[in-house]
Amino acid sequence: MIDRSKLSMRGRYGIATGGAVTDHVLMAVATEFENQVMRKIQGLSPAELATRFAGTDPVLTAHKYDGEGVFVYFEQGSEPFAFSAPGGRVRLGFLALDELAEKLNKAGSKRALLRCELYLDSKDADGVRRSGVSEVIRLSFGGSLEDLNRLKLAMLDIVMLDGKDVRAQQGDFQKTLDTLRDIFGNDSSAAVHAQSAQVMPEREVAAGFTRCIEDGGEGVVIRRLNRAEAFKVKPHRSVDALVLGFVEGEFEGQYGVTSMLTGLLYPGAELESLVQTFVRVGSGLSDAQRVGLLDRLRPLKVDAPLPMTDSSGRAVQFVRPKLIIEIHGEDLIAAEGGREQRTQLIAWDESAGGYRFLGLTPCPRLSFARFQTLREDKEWRSGGARIEQILDRVERPTPSTASTETRIVRREVYAKGEMLRKLVVVHKAGDLAFPYLVYWTDYSAKRAEPLKVSTDVAANETRAMAIAEQLLAENLTKGFNRVACA
Repeated sequence: MIDRSKLSMRGRYGIATGGAVTDHVLMAVATEFENQVMRKIQGLSPAELATRFAGTDPVLTAHKYDGEGVFVYFEQGSEPFAFSAPGGRVRLGFLALDELAEKLNKAGSKRALLRCELYLDSKDADGVRRSGVSEVIRLSFGGSLEDLNRLKLAMLDIVMLDGKDVRAQQGDFQKTLDTLRDIFGNDSSAAVHAQSAQVMPEREVAAGFTRCIEDGGEGVVIRRLNRAEAFKVKPHRSVDALVLGFVEGEFEGQYGVTSMLTGLLYPGAELESLVQTFVRVGSGLSDAQRVGLLDRLRPLKVDAPLPMTDSSGRAVQFVRPKLIIEIHGEDLIAAEGGREQRTQLIAWDESAGGYRFLGLTPCPRLSFARFQTLREDKEWRSGGARIEQILDRVERPTPSTASTETRIVRREVYAKGEMLRKLVVVHKAGDLAFPYLVYWTDYSAKRAEPLKVSTDVAANETRAMAIAEQLLAENLTKGFNRVACA
């Protein structure tokens, strides 16, 4: 079912970054469900609730968990595992999966494919709110075994159960929810439980959403009970940010600002104005605003503290701190793929009239950032662009001075006639969950596809060397001779 050679193990807990599910039928079923059911859930803004749900028909309103959507495969007598589709990231050997297997065994189930949310309680032991999916990913790749025991599974849907295909039951979801409650219970303090949901009249949905957000929830999922129709509702985040720079260029036959680089300020400006770069935003600007902003920003240009470009390679032109804009978005993403989000920390020197680059420090990214309006009523020196808008605890950071050097650990080249095989193992410095990369290059001039390259990752050098030896054993047939090494 899974390729255990791709797992990075810590005790009995294992995680693979991707491509670890070997059962193609299982992956195909899960991927189809993800595309045809989960991704068809429509997004609504909170402002639409009062008009969209104004009647008295009953609807099912479910708590939306701030975590990572996963599938769990269970088969009696085998170890259950959680995986993503279509990516194939796999996790196994943690407490919540043990409890899931225990409850399914108790219910007499022999096989199940379930859609779940892997999440953490909204607050840790110190009462500090965490950042949802980013914290799940961080703990998954680098947390202690005690941290891993905090992971929980909310059961959202049933794909297959004991040979029965439940995918067609979306139009009568109450039956699915009843089954989940029967098997897993609805005690949200347990490591595994059915999603929290209740039936209410349409006209009470807006108030229910407000209560959910006030209690610290991420949002709600609303389902019609008489047809396969579902909506997800999340609050929009609003952040006031300082304009640090801009990119100019052509658009729709005109010329103006294509995007702006924004930043947020740390407290203690009497010492030095420290600014954390936040997001680049280009969506939401009207044509007139793009032209008008260019006229306002050009006179404020200063030297760039470091070279930066947009996704098209156009230079970011830095400006004096003056304008504040309101940005709307959805989630704050603190980490992706086990790697902490980091952005540039810069200092503004008023006397010199310029910025100084200090290094990279952690900073969440606002997803789906969109320009809303200029905040002419706000001034950056009086707290108009505070970093406290996105962080619970704020201390003036110490920039990272760690090396980012990439070091070649092993390099070997083998030849057989016109065929070449090359192995390269590199180590990337820094705080990375998987700092070792293993590259394998296979070149054969007479083949229809002459060049093939594959990449593997590893958490430590021992694992990287094991992958390297496996590649050599599987790919070096008789007649290959080593022609270079390092």
